[in-house]
Amino acid sequence: MRRFAEGFFGLVLWLLFMGTATGGGNGEMPGEPVVLDEVVVTATRTETPAREVGVSHEVITKEEIQARQAADVAEVLQEVAGFTLMRTGSLGSQTVLFPRGGESNHTLVLIDGVQVNLGGGDFYWETLSTDNIERVEVVRGPQSALYGSDALGGVVQIFTQPGVGPAALEVSTSHGIRSDEGNYLGTQRLRVSGGKDDMGFSAAYGRIDDEGILEVNNAFENNTLSTRFDFYPTSAWDVTLTGRLVDSRYEYPTESAGDKFSPLDPHQNERELDTVVGVSSKVMAASWWENVFSVGYHRNQRKIRDPLDLGVDFVDTASKSTESRTTFDYHANVSWETSEAFRTVTTFGAEYEGEDYDQETRDYAVTRLRADRSNTAGYVQEHVSFWGRLHLTGGVRFEDNTEFGGEVSPRGSVALDLHETGTRLRFAAGRGIKEPTFYENFADDPWTLGNPDLEPETATSWEVGVDQSWLKDRLSVHLTYFDTRYEDLIAYVPSPFPAPPERLPNFFNVQDARSRGIEGQAEFRPRDALALGLNITFLDTEVIDDGGLDSVAFTEDEELLRRPETTVSGWLDWRWKRFRTFVKGLYVGSRDDVDYRDWASPERVQLSDYFLLDTVVSCRVPWGFTPEDLEVFVKGSNILDEDYEDVFGFSTPGASFMLGLSFKR
Repeated sequence: MRRFAEGFFGLVLWLLFMGTATGGGNGEMPGEPVVLDEVVVTATRTETPAREVGVSHEVITKEEIQARQAADVAEVLQEVAGFTLMRTGSLGSQTVLFPRGGESNHTLVLIDGVQVNLGGGDFYWETLSTDNIERVEVVRGPQSALYGSDALGGVVQIFTQPGVGPAALEVSTSHGIRSDEGNYLGTQRLRVSGGKDDMGFSAAYGRIDDEGILEVNNAFENNTLSTRFDFYPTSAWDVTLTGRLVDSRYEYPTESAGDKFSPLDPHQNERELDTVVGVSSKVMAASWWENVFSVGYHRNQRKIRDPLDLGVDFVDTASKSTESRTTFDYHANVSWETSEAFRTVTTFGAEYEGEDYDQETRDYAVTRLRADRSNTAGYVQEHVSFWGRLHLTGGVRFEDNTEFGGEVSPRGSVALDLHETGTRLRFAAGRGIKEPTFYENFADDPWTLGNPDLEPETATSWEVGVDQSWLKDRLSVHLTYFDTRYEDLIAYVPSPFPAPPERLPNFFNVQDARSRGIEGQAEFRPRDALALGLNITFLDTEVIDDGGLDSVAFTEDEELLRRPETTVSGWLDWRWKRFRTFVKGLYVGSRDDVDYRDWASPERVQLSDYFLLDTVVSCRVPWGFTPEDLEVFVKGSNILDEDYEDVFGFSTPGASFMLGLSFKR
């Protein structure tokens, strides 16, 4: 890790020197377009110019999503520096995201401001399609000072497309085949939108079908309905209503050891119905005082069915769960500007959150878990700018939870913008928390007893970064070094044998870990029609305290599982007349995993590195009214047919090709 740090600070000095020597943002190129300042909302809960944000962040636009012809958000996040994405198979299989080496439940996910994680942070990335998405904002590092629990490793917020302008229709269809078993996959999309001065609307429906990569029982279907309505009763008042409904079904024949080492189950499947509703109202009481009221509702219903199949199962199994969250939030943004030399925005707010959980499982016995909990929080943030160069942000949040009691989460950042050289220096530090899952808190079945006295998991992190641009932002480089300490991680502790007279809980805050590394991003646009990008992550993780459990999956002084030390992604986007070619490459380095074929004595193994190559070629056809009406495209995924593993024992998709067309009117 010392080599990483030395290399990082060496690159920082080089960028500063080059920015000074070349005049940074003052270079000119013929035909240079006017570039508007990018605005980020998630980092501060206000529309803040990206150059004033001191935390590492990234914005993925609708244009970038369309260039990739990405079916789900996970496909896009796979390229984000600092993130590690893992799937246990094809589309629809369990998909998890490790932020900066953290756990898979350490990323807060918002859809139009509504939290959609399950209680305890889990999120089903495999069902989140790209339908009706305007942009995705990614903020790295602990953000609990603004968002509370689950924002331990970062925040990913999805913004739905608003309706503007004349009524419009968008239709897209694509069909393809996998090299695995010659199975079919396809996507269908429909979107209508429009708007006037006093209102706007957008509604979209999307469907994904994938027959999978295995011989039996591996199909996935996903239906997504997304809507948004905007109302503007007055010039100082706007109301937004958004909704998203996902109905998906996935067939998976695999057991815990993976499809490569266990018989395939011909009937095991899961069904999920996910509902998100959000209402937000913004009122400008004065030119300096903005009030924001919002209500969010998220409900996840999940059914797992595994009928008894002789030779595969020992018992007929079924489970169903319903989990819901309702949130009420009010915050005010008070701005004050005395002169060009000083500007400040103060945000203060309060939030109430109620969670409910209901699960029933039938296997050897019938067990049921019903529980609820709530959280009340207050938060404040100050964002101050001096001379348009120095930007300071500080905030703190106070939690009062019915289970873990009170918690305090602070955060602060600094951004120094040197306009003349195109250089921006950043520093940020903060603390994040993640509440226990309902099962960890309240489980009460013959095998496991929850612990109502659990504390939240915590992360303390700091980062330092530099952003350098040349040639009026046609060439830009971003580097960040981060260091995070995870404490009070919750672990399952087996019951003692022989059993004591009174049952003891099975979950305790007993484990600690650390992650640190370097994130690098570069983008070069030598011409308006040509762009190249590179993202790279060097990651070093280590288990600091295993809690005395001697677990092969969490071993003291060893690295965390499934976190590669090196991840590199690069892309090229080239347009020529009516043609567009997008090529993406992804390299994932070797990483540790566990072989669970022998549950009595599982072994630690190392997965080999791999490289995936994807491409999209499209052509706009002059048909109808304008050349923009019809587009034909071909998408190839893993076109080199790389044989690799994300998780030991689980097969991954080979090459696939799709032919599609889209129409806009």
